[in-house]
Amino acid sequence: MKTLTQLKQAMNAPMYRELTARELMLYKTGFKNGYRMSLQQNRAKIEGQLFRLKLKQQKIEEDKKNKLPAERKCVGRNTFDALVNKICIRYEMRRDDLLGIRRFEYLVRARSIMINLFLEVYGISLSELGRMLKIDHSTVIHHRRLKYMGDRFWSKDKTIHEEFKDLKEELNN
Repeated sequence: MKTLTQLKQAMNAPMYRELTARELMLYKTGFKNGYRMSLQQNRAKIEGQLFRLKLKQQKIEEDKKNKLPAERKCVGRNTFDALVNKICIRYEMRRDDLLGIRRFEYLVRARSIMINLFLEVYGISLSELGRMLKIDHSTVIHHRRLKYMGDRFWSKDKTIHEEFKDLKEELNN
């Protein structure tokens, strides 16, 4: 109802009095859609902030549970190569394909597993992982968010969780 009141007040302005019925309808539709879009953008912004807070809370709880220092670990080139090779062998793909720019689903799925393994097992920083993989750190955030939210290939009905768990146990042993 707030939208309707604002619309009525806006339409009382002198510049709108001489418009045809069609032009008034276009203005009303545009106003309503603009208001609706702003509500959706605000909702997405708040959800993003909540997501970041949940991730911070999870990280703090994991650090307390594992009694790890708050600082990030440094991953060497040998560790990086070992994990990349393990993923390549597991999913039968070439290293160039895994680390390349192509976005076929099977490649993105393997990259997502690899990124989340680096983040959870080695605790590497987002920007450092992005530099190692030659991708933007926002892509790393996207893959972390996919896993956390259960979107796309990380949904509950997929087998990726078991594969991720197996690889994580192999790396911890």
